[in-house]
This record gives sequence, C-alpha cells and structure tokens, in this order.
Amino acid sequence: MDYHAFVLVNCSLGSEAKVMQQIKSKSFVEKVYRVYGVYDLMVKVAANDKEDLQHKVLLLRRLDEIKSTLTLLELNK
Repeated sequence: MDYHAFVLVNCSLGSEAKVMQQIKSKSFVEKVYRVYGVYDLMVKVAANDKEDLQHKVLLLRRLDEIKSTLTLLELNK
C-alpha cells in the first residue's frame, strides 16, 4: 500500500477500549495507539491511493462512539 495516514480520534468518555477494538478489526488498520492529551487514539491507516484512503478514513469516522478526528497524511518518502 502506497498511502498512509495517521488518524487522531477523540472518543466519547469511557468508550476508548470499545472503539479501539472496533478499529483494530478493520483490515486496513496497521496499528492503533492509545494516547493521552486532546485525542484518545492514534490510528495508522494504509491505502492504495488517495481515494481509497479517503474512503477508509470515512469508514472510521462513522463508528458510533467517535466524536471527532484529525487526519495527518504521510508525505512521500
């Protein structure tokens, strides 16, 4: 997969573990990190192209307990 992004996720209070398990089950997710600060999770997403990446990020954003996200695109290596 040529495209990667980090998606910072803000969850509803107390739902972090549940959301983390839901995200881990997605085949396009390479890694999920639990973090402290403004965001609760950091998710590394892999995709074939920009459109595929956009679709996958939207799939994450539709999960019930996710309040907000911030997507950081990896620059070309």
